[in-house]
Amino acid sequence: MANIVTQDGHNHTPDAEAIVKTLKGGGDRGSRITVIGLLANVGLTASKGAAGWYMNSASLLADAGHSLSDLLGDFVTLICWRLSRKPPSELYPYGFGKFEVLGTATVSILLTAGAVGIGMHSWSLLADSLSHVTATLPSGAIHDAAAAVTTAAQSLPTVLTEHSHAHTHSHGGALDPNAAWFAAISVIAKEWLYRATKKVADDEHSPVLLANAVHHRSDAYSSMVALVAILGSWWFPHLPLDPIGGLLVSVLIFQQGWGILLTALRQLTDAGVSSRTRSSLLRSLAPLVPEESSPHTPSSSQLEHQTEHLLGVRDLRAMRAGALMIVDVVADVPKTLTVERATDIEKRIAETLRKARKEVSEVRVKFNPVDKSDS
Repeated sequence: MANIVTQDGHNHTPDAEAIVKTLKGGGDRGSRITVIGLLANVGLTASKGAAGWYMNSASLLADAGHSLSDLLGDFVTLICWRLSRKPPSELYPYGFGKFEVLGTATVSILLTAGAVGIGMHSWSLLADSLSHVTATLPSGAIHDAAAAVTTAAQSLPTVLTEHSHAHTHSHGGALDPNAAWFAAISVIAKEWLYRATKKVADDEHSPVLLANAVHHRSDAYSSMVALVAILGSWWFPHLPLDPIGGLLVSVLIFQQGWGILLTALRQLTDAGVSSRTRSSLLRSLAPLVPEESSPHTPSSSQLEHQTEHLLGVRDLRAMRAGALMIVDVVADVPKTLTVERATDIEKRIAETLRKARKEVSEVRVKFNPVDKSDS
């Protein structure tokens, strides 16, 4: 049976030159956009951290911490992307696609962890804000309700509250509203990185690039919360806009990260492709099967796309390995089929599937002999 994947038994140990080449992007689109994101995160982390400190913005400091976590995601994405593009070896005869799935799972875990961190930070800020608001309310039902909510919010473990206060209070002084400019620049930059990275991820069918794109957008959301918090604290200092927005954003980010993680886990456990993808693959093979029920003789153009002696496709299954797809086909053929004809059918099936879906890396065909008189 023909093997479509090119084998390469050469293994190269990582050296300084390879590391430099990886950091430069190596020329491919996936590495290039990841390196751009990495450098952007370095600049955003430094600028937002410095601005948050000197302009007394706790929200901007927290946002800088989120950008710092994005750096780890960029390194994971870059390494796993480069690994997944290596040709198959003797140790990994089916390629390195699962390394990309591992990277996807890692980035999604970072994403959900970041969401939990933002949620805890926002919850503590909300508890602190509510305690101040409750103290100013007159006695009555509203005061009692606010006090109950405040007590519930403050019931988190002490270590979390102390951690949040470490971020909430900077080195003292009034908030400088010019800090909003840094948050606004971060929103624009991270949204652009999301769109650019997602475009490459869609073109390359790469789950790890898609996860990193969502990571960029989560940072854009947190920067938006910081922007609203800075402006809100300036215009309406008594409204807890920052923690409420932070809680909403943390739920959204967690939902996105959890969905990506579940998809990665399905691929790691060799789950099959969706029914829609399977149907698409089957439709692409339809022209190879002669339509014997037709009362007319097929034209020369039809014969050109049909494979002689292929009676039908009995079964098709496929699974993903990162950006790659492995397909198994069970084809019905006459009992009298020669080896030469079988090889030709196998080649045509493989070429047709790869033409229909460029992510198909390997096609394995099993022939099921059928008595043509019974078909």
